[in-house]
Amino acid sequence: MKEKFYLVQIGVSYSSPVFLPYSVGCIAAYLKRDEEIMKHYDIPDIIVMREKIDDVLKRFENPSFVAFSCFTWNLEYNKTLAVELKKKFPNVRIIFGGHSVPHDSSFLEEYPFVDYLMHNEGEETTAKFLKALADNESLENVPNLSFRTPDGNVTTQQQNPCDLSSYPSPYIDGIFDNIMKENPDKEFHATLETNRGCPYGCTYCEWCFTKKLRPFPMEKIKQEIEWIAKNKIKYCYCADANFGIMDRDVEIAEYVIEQKKKYGYPDVFKPCYAKESDETVFKAGYLLNKNHADKGVTLAYQSLDEKTLENIGRKNLTLEHFSDLDARYDEAGIPTYTELILGLPGETYDSFCKGMCRLLDSGQNNSMTVYECQVYPNAPMGNPEYQKKFGIKTSRIPLLGIHYNPEFNGVPEYFDIITETATMPKSDWVRACMFSVILQTFHHLGLVRYFAIYLHKEKDISYFDFYNKLFEFIYKENKGFLNDFFRSLYDRKADTETADWTYNRDLFGTTGWYFEEGAFLEMVYHSETFWDEIRPFLEKFEIEKDLFEELFNYQKTLVRLPDVSEVDIRSEYNFYKYFEAVNENADAELLRKKCRLHIKAHKEISSWAEYAREIIWFGKRYSATLLVNPREVITYSEE
Repeated sequence: MKEKFYLVQIGVSYSSPVFLPYSVGCIAAYLKRDEEIMKHYDIPDIIVMREKIDDVLKRFENPSFVAFSCFTWNLEYNKTLAVELKKKFPNVRIIFGGHSVPHDSSFLEEYPFVDYLMHNEGEETTAKFLKALADNESLENVPNLSFRTPDGNVTTQQQNPCDLSSYPSPYIDGIFDNIMKENPDKEFHATLETNRGCPYGCTYCEWCFTKKLRPFPMEKIKQEIEWIAKNKIKYCYCADANFGIMDRDVEIAEYVIEQKKKYGYPDVFKPCYAKESDETVFKAGYLLNKNHADKGVTLAYQSLDEKTLENIGRKNLTLEHFSDLDARYDEAGIPTYTELILGLPGETYDSFCKGMCRLLDSGQNNSMTVYECQVYPNAPMGNPEYQKKFGIKTSRIPLLGIHYNPEFNGVPEYFDIITETATMPKSDWVRACMFSVILQTFHHLGLVRYFAIYLHKEKDISYFDFYNKLFEFIYKENKGFLNDFFRSLYDRKADTETADWTYNRDLFGTTGWYFEEGAFLEMVYHSETFWDEIRPFLEKFEIEKDLFEELFNYQKTLVRLPDVSEVDIRSEYNFYKYFEAVNENADAELLRKKCRLHIKAHKEISSWAEYAREIIWFGKRYSATLLVNPREVITYSEE
């Protein structure tokens, strides 16, 4: 009788769209093509749905092995399920693999219910493991494996294959067919790999197991894209560490758009663009964004502090290069967004906050995302010696339900983030978090963006000074709605024990929001109160009265509201051309002349929930919160 080998990759949520289990799907496809393995083992359908533990246990029938893919969003669930499997099937052998499994044997000591650990990539290791057991051979010859022996734990030589040319596809080989057939009402997302490996060595990252770039065959990639399109998969995540690093990535983007035009899918193809943006990234990003298959191109920095960059093994674009790139993308109508990481070793409150504002100086007015620094076990930053060297302290916080409504089915998940370093005490970390929330709420989401730009260009007031003054105004001078609201966010951020950092309000739908998104939504919902309270702050800068009133009206009118799809602004100043020139890094001259700006929104919004979804979630990368974005119909004239 064949032994049953189950594969488990639990999705992030049972109630929301679920990613097809690509990681273990690749392993299943690899094993099923091996005739020798299939003589000895039966491989049932992959377990993917995050059901209640008692319900998912019913899916197992006399399992000999259960192999779990472990990452942040399912590790606790996997541990709970594994314990229950051992109770119900005492002879079952439990295997843990994936990015949350350390490279050593420590999980065997910590979790006695786990029998084997698999490290690095899983296809060949799993095949060699099963063959060794079937042939009664020593497991010590199987690479990337940890297991117990009477003499103690053993970890075999760790290695990764280089050639991916013969690896099968879980899509093409039908690995997911039954999963989709049995869940016709479930929306599935897909993952696509066009290569594996990353040449960089960022200490916070453990994305790839090899530095060498190893491409999959182009024929296989195109067949997978076609499968995704034909099966009406709306969202495809490209899991390459650096999409655009290879010249052929432009051809891949072209093929995605070809299939999207032919079948209507995928609706979104989301890559992680190469760290050093160049002509290839521009061409690929242009194709995807012009055909509405992506929401923007990442110009990733993570930090602008030289010492911090040295500590994390990171090399950035120069700010001059960034400014030129940003202007080029803006001229082409392609939105860009910048990513920063808060909590990196060497960063201080001043260096981080001033770094954000230096990006504004270089033209990044559109979108910025600040992530708390997560610590992963196999990243250099997860090494205790590295943490000791930089005074790193972490907090274990609940998994945040941002942009989805998580259903953990009784097993909450957690991740570790840096909340203190030798150069940034926790109090500074909290303050930096809230400075970034204020900067993103008021500048990138647009509430006072035009005032900040005008004062910077015409009055030589730095962005840091402007937003630092706004920070002080909100928390020290204002005694009304602004103070109450942002103080509540501050207090929640300071609480790293419960870490209630997802903003929720039924009015804006059932999804969760980043603090800056929730703050923007509340400011717009309480629009009149907001403008009444922010006006005294803006008046402090003593802008000439008539210019102030015109600019105040321009700024206020261009913030998108749910029930407004058309605006007509008559002004005594050429604000539209002035700020457009600033965005394009061109010469900008504010002139007094009669102007008319008429805007027809490309999409009407009828409710606050729809507004939150379409304008914030789907639209913030291209500045949908302001009516002067590339998707609106804009008519401008001067007398």
